[in-house]
Amino acid sequence: MVSIIFSLCSFIFMTFVVMFYFTKNRINNLENKIYSYLLIANFLGLFIDIIGFGLLKMYEPTALVNLVVSHLYLLYYFSWGYLLTLYVYSISFDQKNNTLNHKTGISIFYIIVTILVIILPVHINVSDNAAYSYGVGVNLVYILSGIFIAFNLFCVFKKFKKIRLKKYTPIFMLLFLTITAMAIQKCNPEITLLVTCQSVVTFIMYFTIENPDAQLIGELYKNKKIIEKSNEDISRFLFRMTQDIRKPIKDIITLSRDMSTMKNKDQLISASKNINLYSNQIDFLINKALNISDMDTQKIKVFDNRYNVSNLFKSIAVRAKEEIPDNVKFEFNIASNLPMYLYGDSIKLKQAISSVISIASSFTKEGFISLDISSMIRYNICRLVIMIEDSGRGIGIDRINEILSFSNEELENIKVDKEENEKLNIIEVKKIIQMLGGNFMLKSEEGVGTTVTIVLEQRIVETKDAEITKTLENYEQSLQSEKKVLVVDDDEKELAEIEKMLTKQDFAVSSTVYAKDCVEKIRSNLKYDLIILDDDIGENSALEVLQNLQKIKNFKTPVVVMLNENKQGIILHYLQDGFAECIKKEKLESEINRIIKLF
Repeated sequence: MVSIIFSLCSFIFMTFVVMFYFTKNRINNLENKIYSYLLIANFLGLFIDIIGFGLLKMYEPTALVNLVVSHLYLLYYFSWGYLLTLYVYSISFDQKNNTLNHKTGISIFYIIVTILVIILPVHINVSDNAAYSYGVGVNLVYILSGIFIAFNLFCVFKKFKKIRLKKYTPIFMLLFLTITAMAIQKCNPEITLLVTCQSVVTFIMYFTIENPDAQLIGELYKNKKIIEKSNEDISRFLFRMTQDIRKPIKDIITLSRDMSTMKNKDQLISASKNINLYSNQIDFLINKALNISDMDTQKIKVFDNRYNVSNLFKSIAVRAKEEIPDNVKFEFNIASNLPMYLYGDSIKLKQAISSVISIASSFTKEGFISLDISSMIRYNICRLVIMIEDSGRGIGIDRINEILSFSNEELENIKVDKEENEKLNIIEVKKIIQMLGGNFMLKSEEGVGTTVTIVLEQRIVETKDAEITKTLENYEQSLQSEKKVLVVDDDEKELAEIEKMLTKQDFAVSSTVYAKDCVEKIRSNLKYDLIILDDDIGENSALEVLQNLQKIKNFKTPVVVMLNENKQGIILHYLQDGFAECIKKEKLESEINRIIKLF
């Protein structure tokens, strides 16, 4: 009687699990498909158990109806074990393919065993208030169950280090509950709890399968269009940067060639000034606008005020249209990948940009004035690249050099305490941008026009959309059941070699050639099971990187350092400094394999 009470309770709560699972949107992947069958099988198994108990009370054990139920009972046990084994196999070996290898062979095996279970003889024995089946059919199911258990344990031990623990929780739980149920049945033969144990395991599996909220899936589809538009904006931005770099390079080449024939001192001085100016422009575009390795949260000026980025620039554009003469066309372009909110001083930024547009307006009698805002986003930093261009009369090279040559000390002495609506001169604009933690560049050609470029990095405010994106990123990481390794090495050939070795071993590999990038990834809460660092990474040493990582709260990831042969005599010092292990570069492949086994 105790057994049927457990089965009835299991049937009730598994009914709710079936209802919740099949009425909720879910991902159409292999893991969910197998679990669907497993859930149905357990539900039917409970039903057979309850019906079988009633029929055994109503009819003789040798009655045909009881023999049919016994065969169905055996078929359930085989099917449930078979499906659980397919599930374990899929999470252990087939995560990437999302399909079972040798699908036809697996199906044929199931059909053959099902036929054998149905036709092989089964007998029922009732004694001391306990009923049990025996016979060739029962023995076949016992043997197959043993094989399934052995294979599942093999998968657990084979892939334990590479599969997240929660994935194998049902296997550990099944072993524990099965042993407990057998011990109870040994003492009390009338109490059979195996089907109930399987229900508990099936219920626990509900919380281990990858089945995110449908809202997140919807966000993925919605974000697809946004990403496509963002890619277009990035392509346009990179094209413009390329063109802006190409022209001064071409001018430098031309001036350098012409200087060899110049005999006039003034001409040489003028050419030299131009070369210096063009070099500064190239340096600014490459190192301040395009070089993302320099983006560092520790260097950003902290502001408590947040502002709506799109609204700020749109209000600047509306005001500019009102001030610019009708015969001058105003063009306004804003990137679609701009965050909704940033932390910063929007009042000062608005004053600086509006002042530059006003200055451009005074220099431009016809043609155009454009305001172009692009952005580069890396982790929780947004780099704004603001370009104000006009087709006005331009500025002479001496005046440009004078503006750009103002040192930080000289700018400190310039007061910028004007009211919000008051206009700033170009030096005051440069001072404001410096105060905001940004960079300023002026490019002009007399009779052609002027371009002012402002590069400013600010922290992103996490909005609801940002939180959803973060949740998607976390879910993406959770989908990757492999161990995650971050490799940092500025030798691209060596980096590719290590990536190849780790990927072959089913590791999920991220790589970078920048030391700062490694630190920023960890600061941005990206999780890795192991970090491998080259000892010398550009201007940084592995020890410097490790020390920066250790300053990050809750950082516990083991860090392994790669050493050249000349430093292997001081391995002990590296271990004392906090490195988890050292890799000898001249034996790279064997050393990587050794590290894989350790971690």
